Amino acid sequence: MEYTGAYYEPIANALHNQVIFVSVVNPLLIDDYGTNRVRKVKTDKKDSLKIASFAIDKWLDLREYIPANDIRKTLKILNRQYVQYNKILVMQKNNLISLLDSCFPNANTLFTSPR
Repeated sequence: MEYTGAYYEPIANALHNQVIFVSVVNPLLIDDYGTNRVRKVKTDKKDSLKIASFAIDKWLDLREYIPANDIRKTLKILNRQYVQYNKILVMQKNNLISLLDSCFPNANTLFTSPR
């Protein structure tokens, strides 16, 4: 299956717990696989056939999925939240600067930027 955010994890974990071989692959590898067509067709049926063909051709090279431990999952969640927080912080700062410029032109020249 394709590695897409955290959406694959419940299914991969369930299959792994049932002792069924599961491999999780980066979608870019599958997307580049078998691109010998003139038009790019994007349907669920075509995608599933592409994933199945990729799995059959690369069967010997596929690594088995092993669920991450709880500490790693927690760290990943915290990191995503931290990155999202920083994006929002920068967006809000830029918004404040824009509002200040529109209400009081050249007011930003009165302040120094922190280093």
